[in-house]
Amino acid sequence: MLLALAAAGAYLTRHCLAVANTTIQQELGFNNEQFGYLFSAFSIGYLICQIPGGWLGERFGTRTALSLMACIWSALTIVTTTVSNLIAMVVTRALFGMAQAGLVPNQTKIINDWFPVRSRGIASAVVTTAMSIGSVLSFGLTAFLMTDYSWKTVFSWYAGIGFLWAITFFWLFRTFPRDHPWVNAYELMFIENQNRTPQEPQPVILRSNWWNVVSSVSVWGLCFQLLFKAAGYNLFVTFFPAFLELAYDLETSVSGQLATWPLLGVVIGTLGSGFLIDAIYRCTQNKWYSRCVLSAVSLFFTAILMVVSTWMRTVEQMTTLVTLAALFSGAAIPATWAAVIDVGGRRSAVVMGTVNSVGNLAGVIIAPLVGRLMDRIVANNGEWNLILYVHAVFYLIAAASWLIVNPESKIQSHNPLRV
Repeated sequence: MLLALAAAGAYLTRHCLAVANTTIQQELGFNNEQFGYLFSAFSIGYLICQIPGGWLGERFGTRTALSLMACIWSALTIVTTTVSNLIAMVVTRALFGMAQAGLVPNQTKIINDWFPVRSRGIASAVVTTAMSIGSVLSFGLTAFLMTDYSWKTVFSWYAGIGFLWAITFFWLFRTFPRDHPWVNAYELMFIENQNRTPQEPQPVILRSNWWNVVSSVSVWGLCFQLLFKAAGYNLFVTFFPAFLELAYDLETSVSGQLATWPLLGVVIGTLGSGFLIDAIYRCTQNKWYSRCVLSAVSLFFTAILMVVSTWMRTVEQMTTLVTLAALFSGAAIPATWAAVIDVGGRRSAVVMGTVNSVGNLAGVIIAPLVGRLMDRIVANNGEWNLILYVHAVFYLIAAASWLIVNPESKIQSHNPLRV
């Protein structure tokens, strides 16, 4: 529950900028391309600190690392409301991304340490579903609140939620189950026996063998699928509200509400996939079917539905098809987490940091390009469906990338560092 709340709170503060896009542009004089740089700045910071963020959790414990990170990103959310020029805003968003970068790697490590292998699909799904719920809340709630309050006030309220979570998490959580007073001896034995191979020691903080990480074909496959899946998903959480406003001449409040539909689709797809992953694994005892095949098929249907959505005549019809596409894309999210945990083992924080770093290249590169493309379409009265076609191609490449992933090829542990 604490992990889910962290995910929802982080995404609440992360994506509220997309809803306030046009308002901030008018207030501060930015254009779409410049706003793309803001999205990119977050992704750059997020990319840079993925691996260091995972390392902090391995070195100092996930309890301390996540509590500190939540305080920092909440403080930077407030700082965002105090700056008024593009450079200052870019720097602030980059620092904000750096602060949030360790969230996913450390959540992955917690799932590895606290959940047996047969329950990791649903555990991953709950956390990743909470991320999408946070995005939905960010879009819908921000659009609603901004009808009566300034974007600066709304952002400050969201920051308060982050501070509250950090205090609660540090008070209630422990890095390993064996250290938590509420975990009894039977629960501890079940968790540790399910997760440990005969050669593995008791849970300890470990150093990473980087060559084992970077030489793994499965790690590369996970990196590429996340890179192109993130490139496709990036549309939903950055420019989709502005896309709806400009392409269909909608009010900000209407586009903000419609933009929540695909995010709700991701919620449903992610949560349902968690149960499906574990069910397929229990039936087949085959991780490749339950992780890789499921994801490849889901992402293929995502691409097809994105293309079909361009044939729709009304904004509601188009958004409905995009929502269904987003539902299928959500099915691949918990599979990524489960496969990273399978491949990474006790290195899962660093492996997820590596995979997520590559995935965030999409935000660094794609957001400014999409912003520039949108400006060009506006200037030339161009074809808005081009936005959807481009993102459909991203999903097709992501689907193909899953075919080289082998969840059974685990990264070996190296140099235990006992604490």
